[in-house]
Amino acid sequence: MFIPLLNKPVDTLRPAGSAISPSDWSILSNHWYPVAIARELLDAPLAVTLLDVDLVLFRGTDGSASAAIDACPHRHVRLSIGKVVDGQIVCPFHGLHFNQDGRCTYVPALGPRNNLPPSYKVRTFEVRERYGLLWTCIGEQPLEDVPLLPLIAKVPADELDYLAPEIWPVSAARQVENFIDIAHLPYVHAATLGGDQAAPIKPGRIEQQPDGVLMRANYVETNHGIRHCAYTYRVVLPFAIEFKVEVEGDADFMLESCDLPSPISAHQCKVFQILRYGGSREERAAMCGGLAMVNREDMVVLGAMRIPDLPLDQHHEIHLPVDNISNAYRGRLRDLGLGR
Repeated sequence: MFIPLLNKPVDTLRPAGSAISPSDWSILSNHWYPVAIARELLDAPLAVTLLDVDLVLFRGTDGSASAAIDACPHRHVRLSIGKVVDGQIVCPFHGLHFNQDGRCTYVPALGPRNNLPPSYKVRTFEVRERYGLLWTCIGEQPLEDVPLLPLIAKVPADELDYLAPEIWPVSAARQVENFIDIAHLPYVHAATLGGDQAAPIKPGRIEQQPDGVLMRANYVETNHGIRHCAYTYRVVLPFAIEFKVEVEGDADFMLESCDLPSPISAHQCKVFQILRYGGSREERAAMCGGLAMVNREDMVVLGAMRIPDLPLDQHHEIHLPVDNISNAYRGRLRDLGLGR
């Protein structure tokens, strides 16, 4: 009922109840993650969670987005249930106004005072708009920029489709591994992609890159006729994927996408997916619907995973030759200092 007298306030952003270890949190917090589709942040504030930290997004008078801790420092009511007035977020409890820098500019109960103390503030974070998404970083030493995704960087906006973001019941790292795992395709996605469950699957060709790992692999889809596909996965550390599909004998086929799981917590992520598909508006909508179905198939299986944490020590699991991409990805996560 009460905060004990001996419990002094601490200035640590990582919540005490976070299941992400302090060392992993410190590393992950310095990366940039998508937190919203840019066009969906309009006149009202938007609540999001990143690495167990509750944030509120809002737009200033110039239209740029900001992120702040989703709690008024006065009585800790969520700012996200308030409103935005003249580019400032207003607490719904006592009407305190906070600008994009987090400074409190107006307290109705104090009248028209302009000399509010510096302690009247809420912590804010920079937001960058890139690839049609809003990205933020909450670490003390943020990386210079958001992940480089050349597959979609220069594509006209009207050629891109955005699947509705969904919350997956696994960590961002588990979601990445699932996306790049080709051995599960004929089983989990038998109804959508198809494939011969009895046919051996050859490991892909791995290429290490400065910012991640690239793999090229072949797969035969069977649910849209027999399609001999070349899959290219480019994993950008820590949690971003560029994916490209090429179909043998069909030079006009074009499917490119980005899979971007944003870590809500140790065992949940919000997945943003951007799709570029060569086809009519109706065909693009159908492809988005098909990929959404693929996601649902994945979530059913991943939700049954008994060990939610991703092992970075290879001795925790058995491994197949086709797991080479996962093993390469885990090695790069270890290189970041994670799991220590």
